[in-house]
Amino acid sequence: MSLYRKLLLRLYPYKTLHDDYIARMRSAMGGAGMLHEGNIYAFDYVFQRLPQTGGILEIGSFAGLSANVITWLLRKHGINRPFFTCDPWVYEGYHDPTRKDDAVYMAHFEACRHITREDFTDFIQESFRRNTLFFSREFLPHTIRLTSDAFFDAWQKQERKTDVFGRKVTLGGPLSFVYVDGDHSYEVARRDVEHSLEHLVPGGFLLLDDSADFWKYGSVQLAQEMKRWKGLELVMKNPNYLYRKR
Repeated sequence: MSLYRKLLLRLYPYKTLHDDYIARMRSAMGGAGMLHEGNIYAFDYVFQRLPQTGGILEIGSFAGLSANVITWLLRKHGINRPFFTCDPWVYEGYHDPTRKDDAVYMAHFEACRHITREDFTDFIQESFRRNTLFFSREFLPHTIRLTSDAFFDAWQKQERKTDVFGRKVTLGGPLSFVYVDGDHSYEVARRDVEHSLEHLVPGGFLLLDDSADFWKYGSVQLAQEMKRWKGLELVMKNPNYLYRKR
């Protein structure tokens, strides 16, 4: 463990969940480093305290690690709820703001000049499909390839959509847990949270990813502001912020 990580743990300690299945799954799946161990503990905490009604929603799926962890913990706790995820699979290049490398996403890597942005995002979506079909075949989420704004618009209108596995599903209804892990800019994260709270039942939970105090994302500012919002209770910082709707 690096000295920097040791220092972070001392300054911002968090609880973890030991689960052999999750440990094995993380080792086999791309993007494992993108799911903080503290979030897994928060998932487990929430699923032992869910309200009686309401589905589950994950905003931002990437390669499927968090979705598979969620399906596993739902099974582990004997919970049968509708589970939805959304992701447009459109990501910025590392140097987009300065180099505008939209046309060839990996252009700054000499060996990967042939990889376009479409290639890259399609690869991530296919990784998600492959990973969830392998680890959650009997408990697949309904994953819709949309931005969170478009997803919530469709959710509000109760539109019928086709998920990435080719299944038809009608969107809409109350939610008992939302994991906000999409665009971490302040503006988008705030819209995601506000839209989520519109559908979250009393007693429902919302976990805001990349909101730990030591990050510099807009979601960190948002998490601080949410402590002052009426109708919300801060349940834990582990190190990301988990809230409960009163």
